[in-house]
Parts: sequence; structure tokens; C-alpha cells
Amino acid sequence: MLTGATSGIGEAAAHRLARSSETLIVLGPEPEERVRQVLTQIRRSGPAEVHYVEADFADLSQVVEAARSIRSLVSTIDLLINDAGVPGAPQRIVTTAGYERTLQVNALAPALLTRLLVPSLAEGARIVNVGSSAHRVERFHFDDIDLAHGYSPVAAYARAKLAMVTWSSLLAEELRSMPVSVVALCPGLNDTPLSAAMMGRIGGPPTRGAARVLHAAVADVPSGSYLEDDHVVSPSGDAADPSNRKRLADLYWERLLPLALAGSER
Repeated sequence: MLTGATSGIGEAAAHRLARSSETLIVLGPEPEERVRQVLTQIRRSGPAEVHYVEADFADLSQVVEAARSIRSLVSTIDLLINDAGVPGAPQRIVTTAGYERTLQVNALAPALLTRLLVPSLAEGARIVNVGSSAHRVERFHFDDIDLAHGYSPVAAYARAKLAMVTWSSLLAEELRSMPVSVVALCPGLNDTPLSAAMMGRIGGPPTRGAARVLHAAVADVPSGSYLEDDHVVSPSGDAADPSNRKRLADLYWERLLPLALAGSER
């Protein structure tokens, strides 16, 4: 299962997964008719039965509904790749749920979707969370986690990726009693619509980032690892700081747990 599958690294990864999977569920924010050509090309890439689930992560109710749809399509999940993401917008955007959009789409929504799908994870399943080395240029400010003050597109993106990398290792700790593993990675700089929106047309082809994502899906590394250039490295000091980790865990539990509980009962 792969989020962010209709463009960039996610689309490139979907083509490769379609060649090696029996069933592939791909998520994107667009109505199916708008990405029909993309889906047709993915289906032509391999024998996988490809299902599309529309879910705009800027709307958390759609995340809950997407999880319900996924559970109706498959009984177990062997691989969950959280790749969905947006660049920091030129001007700060607040979602209907009250969160800065970049943080919600890139960090909070993937955590909610994962929480809802944990009961469906197969033995030996892996969760892959696409972070970024950009997390190293930002710090946590829990008194202004949504960047109401001092907003910039780069800060919003970097802070969301800092939350994603930190949450990934927290998730590994939470699931340590289960026969599943969690790995986060930086896919490198790739020429995708997301990176172009913030930095212009620079970086390698999306296929390069997709290869790193799929390497993380099978790499023989400890659960909770963070990869850059396909190697396990330490994340930033802010991501490893015990106080930050506790405060982020509390934030996730306070903001997302009620939604997850409600979604699991549907």
C-alpha cells in the first residue's frame, strides 16, 4: 500500500511495486477520473491488481474514510509506505481541523492513517515513512507547532519532516511487541512537482528516490532506523531529544487518538 502515488517519487515507486505485488492499493488526493491515465500506466507496469483510494490528507475525515476503504479491500497489509506530501505553501494555510496544512498532510495525516491500519498489518509487515534530511534545518517549537508566527514555506516543510522522522521512531517503540518493523528515510533530492514548487527543477529523476524508498522496504535494518543514502544514520539532535519525543508523542495522542478511535469503530 502506497500513499502519494499519483506523482513524483510515489508514482515511480508504484510502477515498481506493480511488477512485484499481487495486490497494490495506491492513494492520491485527486478524484479517480483526474488520474485515470496515471493509474492505467501503473496497471500496465505489472500483474498487480491495482486499487485506487482517493484521500486528500488536508481533510482528516478523508483519511478516516480511506482507512475504512482499505480495510474493505484487503484483510492484511504487508507493506505500508507513507509517501504523501506537499510543499510548504507560499502563504500559511490552516486546515478545517485547525492545523497548518504542511504539518497535517506530511506528518499528522500519515500517523492517523497508520494508526487506523495497524490492526490490519500482517506478520512481518513493514511501515516505511518518507522523511527528509531537511528535518535537520528546523527545530521543534511546541508553543507554536503550527507556525502561526514566523511562517515560511521551507520552515513548514522542514518542521513537518522533523515530526515525521521523530514519529517514525516513536512508532517503532510503540509497536516493538508486534512482529512488524518501521523504517524512515530521506529519498534524496529529486526533480518532482513537490521539490520544484520550493526549489525549482533540480535533483535526480523520481526513479532514484523511488529506489531508495523500496530499498527501505526490504533493508535488513533495526526497526526505528532512519536512512540517508541507503545507510542507517542518526537523525537530528532535535529528533533524538527525549523531551521533544515525549512532547511530540503527547501531541499525537491528544490530536489524533480520538480520531483514530472513532475511525476504528466505523
